Amino acid sequence: MVTALWMVTLLGLLAEQGQCILYVGQRILYLGQRVLGAGQCILYVGQRILQVGQCALKLASYYSDHMVLQRGPQRAVIWGTASTEGDTVTVMNSTAEIQAATSFNTIRFMASQYTKSNTPMETLDVAQRWTLPTQQSLADFSAVCFLFAESLQPHLNYPLGLVESSWGGTSIEAWSPPEAIHACPVVTHGQEPYVVNYNVHSGSVSKPSCCPHAPEVLWNSKIYPLLEMTIFGALWYQGETNADHTAEYSCQMEALVREWRKQFNSHSMGETRADFPFGYVQLAGYRDDDSVGGFPALRWSQTANHGYSPNPDLPNTFMAVAMDLPDYTSPYDPIHPRYKQDVAQRLTLGALHVAYGHDDVDFQGPFPSGFATDDAQHTLTIEYDHGHTPLDIRSNDGFEVCCQQNQCGDFNPWTAAPITGHDASHVTVSYAGCGSRHPVGLRYAWRTSPCDLKQCAVYAADSDLPAPPYVTKSL
Repeated sequence: MVTALWMVTLLGLLAEQGQCILYVGQRILYLGQRVLGAGQCILYVGQRILQVGQCALKLASYYSDHMVLQRGPQRAVIWGTASTEGDTVTVMNSTAEIQAATSFNTIRFMASQYTKSNTPMETLDVAQRWTLPTQQSLADFSAVCFLFAESLQPHLNYPLGLVESSWGGTSIEAWSPPEAIHACPVVTHGQEPYVVNYNVHSGSVSKPSCCPHAPEVLWNSKIYPLLEMTIFGALWYQGETNADHTAEYSCQMEALVREWRKQFNSHSMGETRADFPFGYVQLAGYRDDDSVGGFPALRWSQTANHGYSPNPDLPNTFMAVAMDLPDYTSPYDPIHPRYKQDVAQRLTLGALHVAYGHDDVDFQGPFPSGFATDDAQHTLTIEYDHGHTPLDIRSNDGFEVCCQQNQCGDFNPWTAAPITGHDASHVTVSYAGCGSRHPVGLRYAWRTSPCDLKQCAVYAADSDLPAPPYVTKSL
């Protein structure tokens, strides 16, 4: 399981004019254009200084000597520097200085420790303090998180900061605040498993002693201490542990997103947006067989039963489909597929469109928009995206129909409906297997591993994005 927060990070001095700044280099404090010695404190309101004196300044354990604390980093527009206590800060607002800054290594990241707690922790246990990306610092950092930033950063004109807070094999309940827990049905998990975490950059393996499932224990230790941060968005990659409780997961996902947004916004005094962008990864393929299992229904529940994101129940969200990225021979268990670049690139497309307003970026695969049956030919034609998305058909398999008089449950009999034809935006499948009965339901890619690598049936021809899994029981 990976949770990643991303934000505008601050290199050198990145500040808003007239804002009070604390600079954590040599523990220098900035205010306006004056640099004060460490340990001095100014109570500053608007343009008026109310008090100057000595005070104790406690800094969070994860700050390093290149970080700047600022109230409104997302609105920062002025850059400046200073190196000596007492100096006047040189403030620049020129294109040349900003361009020069982009030549720096513009990604910073930190990671939290494997810690769980039954009560909210005020201070984060840190595994990796804020750092530059180096071979050593990347060794145990989330590959998806960093590759996402690598893919996203060239589209932006400012640095990015990443916070990894993860623990493999854990449940959504462990990451949920009490308000989210109380909003949904109670789920009881079995014994906490022993899980291996794999890092794609280094091939390293880390082995936490256990994988918490108990409600709130990772929210308390790995999310709550971060709430006062100003974040831009969050990435979520979890679900395997909840695959035996798919019916409840839709409520749990909605509640987690809602409460995270509410509490980050409240604790940051409104600096983190109340609807900050939330990206997530649908579960990847896992077993090299034809089993249904709980993964397909969990993938559907990840979308709050809509099949796509954003949607009315998960607004301002985006999703990376990963069911077509199985890694059956992964030396670190197939549950850890190594195709992280594809996941990160698909997340990046969603972030550019949803989080950064790039309306010209295609970030979703084809999605059904209409159905037409031909009883004489025993065929069902599926329209995608109202005819606007050119299709790339790579296989004739993957569709199934639920025949009339059948129960259309996940584990009831569904009948294979092979593709018999297609055009630019339509796919026609045969329901001859229903005999004289009419199809009342349709599902697509409803398997734990519906296809081999990038070989599912339906893709967008222009973007190479896969159609997500789909189910309807009311044709």
